[in-house]
Amino acid sequence: MSFFELFDNAHKPNETAMFAKLFCAALAIQLLLNFNQQYRYFCTQPWKIYGKPQKLLSFITLPTLNQYQFFSLGVCIIISLVLVTLGFYARVFVFIALISYFFYFSQIISLAYIQRKTNLLPIVLLVLLSSPSLDKPLLAPSTGWELLLIKIALLQVYFSAGLQKLTQSGIGWLIGRNLQAYLLENYLWSGRKGALLIAEKPLLCNVLGTLILFFELTFWIVLFFPQVTFFYLVFALMFHIGTLITMRINYLKYIGPVYLVFFTDIVFSLKIIPGNW
Repeated sequence: MSFFELFDNAHKPNETAMFAKLFCAALAIQLLLNFNQQYRYFCTQPWKIYGKPQKLLSFITLPTLNQYQFFSLGVCIIISLVLVTLGFYARVFVFIALISYFFYFSQIISLAYIQRKTNLLPIVLLVLLSSPSLDKPLLAPSTGWELLLIKIALLQVYFSAGLQKLTQSGIGWLIGRNLQAYLLENYLWSGRKGALLIAEKPLLCNVLGTLILFFELTFWIVLFFPQVTFFYLVFALMFHIGTLITMRINYLKYIGPVYLVFFTDIVFSLKIIPGNW
C-alpha cells in the first residue's frame, strides 16, 4: 500500500483489523515466552537497587506491585491480547492491554531488553484503540490512517537515532570510530568475541557505520516509495541481529511485532485467514 492510498477512507480489505490481530498475537507470544523470566526478575525486587517505577508523563506516580499483582497483571495482558487476536470485544481488550502495559512494564523497566525498547507498544495500542476499523470484519471498508501513524511512529525511532548520532558524534560514525568504540566497550563488558573481531577491522567499521547512518536517516522513504520496503526490512533485520550478537542489544523482541504493519497486505494475499473472521 502506498503512502497516498493510506488516506483513502474506503479501503478493502480491513488492513487495520488484520494488523491488530497480527500485532497482538506476536506480542502475546513474546510475553508468554518471557513471562517466567520477567516474573523471577520481579521477585528479586529490582526497585531496591534501581529505584521505584518512573512516573508516567513525569507526574503520575505508578504503584509498586506485589508478586501476586504482577503475576495477575501479566496474565491479564496476555489474555487480553489473545482475545483481540480472536476478535472478541477487540476495543475493550485493547484498552485493558494499554492500561496494563504501564503498570506491568514499569515494574521491570530496568531489564536491558525492556528499557526504552517497549516504548512503541502503548503508541500502537492507542492508535488501534482510536481506530474505527478495529472491530469491523476483515473484508469491511476501512480507514488507512492508522497504519500510516504506526509506520511513522516506527520510522521516527530510526530517524531520531540517526540524528542523535550526527549531533553527538559528527562524522565519527561515517569514519567508523564511534562504532569501533561501542564494539570495544561491549566486548570489555560482555566478552562478545564477535564485537572484537569487527572492531579490529577499521575499514569494516567505516563501511558499517556509514550504512547504519544511511539506513536510519533514510528509512522514512518507504512511506513514499514502498517498492524499496523489502530492502530496508532486510537491512533492519540484519542490523538488529548484528547488535544482538555483538552488543547484546535486543530491540527485535518488542519492536518486532510493530514491523508486522508492513505485512498485512501479504497475509491477505496468501488467503490463509477466512475473510469474515
